[in-house]
Amino acid sequence: MTKQKPAVKVEEELGNQYSKEVKNNEYVFKETIRLLRPDIYVLMDMIDKVRFNPLVVFQMIRHANNIAMGSKYGTVTIQIEDGVVTFIRGEESTKLNELLIRPKLGQ
Repeated sequence: MTKQKPAVKVEEELGNQYSKEVKNNEYVFKETIRLLRPDIYVLMDMIDKVRFNPLVVFQMIRHANNIAMGSKYGTVTIQIEDGVVTFIRGEESTKLNELLIRPKLGQ
């Protein structure tokens, strides 16, 4: 008669094995991204290192892209209150490069 391992021990071993698989899969994924898209890898690595919220990055890029696709001039403002991003605003502008007050005719 073989001695069975306690259920808790089996769950612990499965959990450890699962954790190893997750780490291995993440490593393979990151290496693939690093080789195929180094620009994306740099952003992904930075987000991971500083634990920055990727949703905030996504919204910043979205607002900047809206400006780039529109007038091509504008501002993206990020409002932070007590460590929480409360608003991200993309505001388009019209570039005029014109005097506010025109000179009188004949001068």
